[in-house]
Amino acid sequence: MKGLRVLITSKQDTASLTIKDILITDYGFTKTNDVFEGNPIFTKGDQTKLITTDRDMIHCDHLESFFDAEAFIFCSRHRAESGKPALLVHSTGNLGSEALFGGLPNQLSVSAPSLVSVALKRLFKERNAKGLDEFDVSLEVTHHGPTSMNTPLVFVELGSSEKYWTHQDGARAVAAAVTDCVNEPLSGDAVIGFGGTHYASKFNKLVLEKDYKIGHMAPKYAINNLTVDVLDQMISRSTNPIKSAIIDWKGMNAENKAHVLPMLEDANINVIRAKNA
Repeated sequence: MKGLRVLITSKQDTASLTIKDILITDYGFTKTNDVFEGNPIFTKGDQTKLITTDRDMIHCDHLESFFDAEAFIFCSRHRAESGKPALLVHSTGNLGSEALFGGLPNQLSVSAPSLVSVALKRLFKERNAKGLDEFDVSLEVTHHGPTSMNTPLVFVELGSSEKYWTHQDGARAVAAAVTDCVNEPLSGDAVIGFGGTHYASKFNKLVLEKDYKIGHMAPKYAINNLTVDVLDQMISRSTNPIKSAIIDWKGMNAENKAHVLPMLEDANINVIRAKNA
């Protein structure tokens, strides 16, 4: 039986509140007498809660003190200097020694590869169905907090500027994706990814066309500073067994390969080039 899934929105996040309104209006969430941080809790059946926090969501490492959940699903804004509209999904964590946006250095959350993948598929489906041609849809690599909880989590995001945080059809696409995350089992083998840019376009194809479930991803800019401990977390901090590492071969330089490939061999992880996956 599926455990409790908790959807998180924030009073500090305009996009999340837009998504919240759609979840209540279109998906049948009903208000309860319970509150979290003074904000009403909504439910849909016995196994799904919709909560609102007063905190910025990247600082929500406290949630499992209040909820015994199978997974946390964050309905979040995305901010980018480009301001380009985007629908995004990713696991969280700090791959290196900096923790500028929540969480702790060199610490990863528990990824939920099956949720990441089902969300990406639904975001693409919704973009096409709603004619949201201006929106990029993509995986992002592992970044920002929360990092310290042992409850699996995923961020599904609407971006990338204030103009789009209230975009109704964009918010409906995220609402549909998080609803799929509520219903998706945490099962099946999964992979981790290495190389490429922050927006992991090479890995999008593997999810959409080859049905891969993908957990933590380390981009080119983070690889040379990866420690054995963080690599171990990429493998172990996952709801789904990690059987292989997919390498964006052209998205890595010789120094990247010299650093990470021996680590993967020592970890007894199968290595697959993305073009051969």
